[in-house]
Amino acid sequence: FREEFNFPLFAVGGSNGKTTTKEMLGALLASNGALVTRTYKSENGFLGLAITLTKESHNKSNPPKALIAEIGIDEVGAMSEHVAIAQPDVALLTALGPEHLAGLGSWDTAVEEELLLFRKSPNKCQRVWQLSEPRLAAVAHEMRQGDVVVLDELDTPQLDAKTLELIQARKVGCLLFKVVDQRATHSVLRAQWRPQSGNALQKDWTTQISVPLPGIHNARNFALALATAALTGASQSDLEAAWQKFTPPEMRSRVVQLSGETTLYDDCYNASPASMDAAFDALLASEWKSKHKVLILGDMLDLGTESKSWHLGLIPKLLKIENSDLCLFGTAMYDVYTEIKINHSDELQSGKIQLRHAGPNENPAQFLTELGERLRGAVVLVKGSRGMDLGRFVKSCEEWSSAQG
Repeated sequence: FREEFNFPLFAVGGSNGKTTTKEMLGALLASNGALVTRTYKSENGFLGLAITLTKESHNKSNPPKALIAEIGIDEVGAMSEHVAIAQPDVALLTALGPEHLAGLGSWDTAVEEELLLFRKSPNKCQRVWQLSEPRLAAVAHEMRQGDVVVLDELDTPQLDAKTLELIQARKVGCLLFKVVDQRATHSVLRAQWRPQSGNALQKDWTTQISVPLPGIHNARNFALALATAALTGASQSDLEAAWQKFTPPEMRSRVVQLSGETTLYDDCYNASPASMDAAFDALLASEWKSKHKVLILGDMLDLGTESKSWHLGLIPKLLKIENSDLCLFGTAMYDVYTEIKINHSDELQSGKIQLRHAGPNENPAQFLTELGERLRGAVVLVKGSRGMDLGRFVKSCEEWSSAQG
């Protein structure tokens, strides 16, 4: 069935940021009303990939412009099987952080498995390299002619000689970007597209675009999506117009203004160590510096025997977020609660941090009652693995806001 496609298949892999990047790319490719099919929500495993590939909208009489398949892995060997089925024409990787360690065993193994999206794809497949990801930059010597690199201007001096030579000789396409304005709720990027040399159908262009999502991680993933769309030959004007119709996916970096000048930062769909770090960094935005922070954090699931160490590893960044309420929910987060209470009592006694915990059998919405007036004027981050069902807190928080008028 896959071999019958007369349209390109884009495969999106990585430890986190896949769904948002997939939706960004979908918006950019759908210029001039073009039909672009994609993985539904985050159904990216064995069953989800099969459903994605066999959608009725892929029929020969009215095929889409492109198909974007999100690929998720949680065991050794899964990526090889997914690639063998999907046979991507274009492949991109977001971040390469620790993920699904219960099945993958270690971070190093997780990285090697994700890299198989690039290494096992057909020779004709164009790979899009996000060089802001250090583990991708470390193997960028594997780039081949026809690939595309996404390069933050700040990362250029850190590249090895062979990678720089490929870019400078323009044997690969290159999207060079810089975040020129980083705000709490959005970023503004300046991006310069330089196609592979000898490609008479594509021209250099430079644009400046706003990304309506918080955090540098979302800005980088937008640059990745923009470079991927650019390699198809889409014009600058078409990409800019298509981007205006982008809608962020639910429960991912969704920022909502509630009553009482409270800001809800809803990122509760899923969580990993890397995405937790990215959300904490976003909280440190200059516009939010003087605001009280409320963090509703649930367990990061599926980290196997390394779960405790990865949860405790969150503490240094958590302690940098002063003037905050830390509301920790779940079994693994109890380790974080205990560690802070015992070994960081100074921060608690100073009043800079208020600490709370609720067990996995409780309802996280109970934090709402405990916080009371401390929610007013605060930035409220809600983040945890999907299995923690922190959407219950989000729903209660929005209802609280409605009741306030």
